[in-house]
Amino acid sequence: MAHQFAVSVIIPNYNRQKPVLRALMSLRRQTLPADQYEVIVVDDGSTIDTSEIGRQQFPFSFQFLRKQNEGATIARNYGVEHSQGEVLVFIDDDITISPGTLAALADACRQNEKVVAMGTLVSRSDGAPSLFTQDALALANEGIVGDGSAPDEFRHFSHCNTQLLAVRRDHFFDLGMLQDPTGGWPNWDDVDFGYRSHLAGFRLLQVGTAVGEHWDFAIRELTAACRRWQKAGHSAARLFQVHPGLQPHIPMFADKTPLDRRDSPWLMIRKGVRLLASTAVALRGMEKLTNWLEKRRPSSRMLRPLYRWIQGGYMYRGYREGLNDIA
Repeated sequence: MAHQFAVSVIIPNYNRQKPVLRALMSLRRQTLPADQYEVIVVDDGSTIDTSEIGRQQFPFSFQFLRKQNEGATIARNYGVEHSQGEVLVFIDDDITISPGTLAALADACRQNEKVVAMGTLVSRSDGAPSLFTQDALALANEGIVGDGSAPDEFRHFSHCNTQLLAVRRDHFFDLGMLQDPTGGWPNWDDVDFGYRSHLAGFRLLQVGTAVGEHWDFAIRELTAACRRWQKAGHSAARLFQVHPGLQPHIPMFADKTPLDRRDSPWLMIRKGVRLLASTAVALRGMEKLTNWLEKRRPSSRMLRPLYRWIQGGYMYRGYREGLNDIA
């Protein structure tokens, strides 16, 4: 089947204008010829004025679509339905990409059988970084080679990430498109897609030369990160209900699930410690200690484990709330 474009780029957007414009600017600089790709921004019922996005002029084909708010998953599928590319590339609205990214992702999808291709993301943050932001960036970028020189590497399906993901159009429809397994944000639709593609015999390929920068607003401060992890924990309960076989593949939840007599003694201890550390009293104490250290001992090595335990505590609370909601 002939396609009008080699690549269709789909960007869902909700209540963001400046980040989308920054993402679009990076798409201007692609090594892939402009007549070989199209870009579709889907405004998912924004409540702010995003009309400036639609007024932009680009060397590539560009569509700015509006629809009622139904979530990023449906917005991505909606964009696909209006696209005409052989390879679909999903990019979040807070991602910018290096010049060779579209070409590299398209090549990976064409040259490999039954592959979902994923870019290599480097975390970034706007503005003056807090101590928490600096630590979060260091942790997120640990081991990441973001200069485009890293080799391609097959990754575990649980790393599937729609922030910068590519798949052949025919494969996308064969796999049932993107699906919303939880009905809440964040809805783990990328892990769901990775799991379903894995069950269908696909492999997840991280392309080292396809580099993106994630301008992550949620790591500007610890409280914002905690809110996100609590919501992620809440929706994960529904995810594991939909895909019971998935839970063992998401190790961050190993110590957050209820005690099970099949647990090893070490896992039972971990779960007990997590339970105690996630109480309101324990979290409040850790937060107060963190604030004191940031002001008085900013170089303390205690800050990193405190940041991680606090975020894990909110994820735990969200997960248990999710379990109660579906009980």
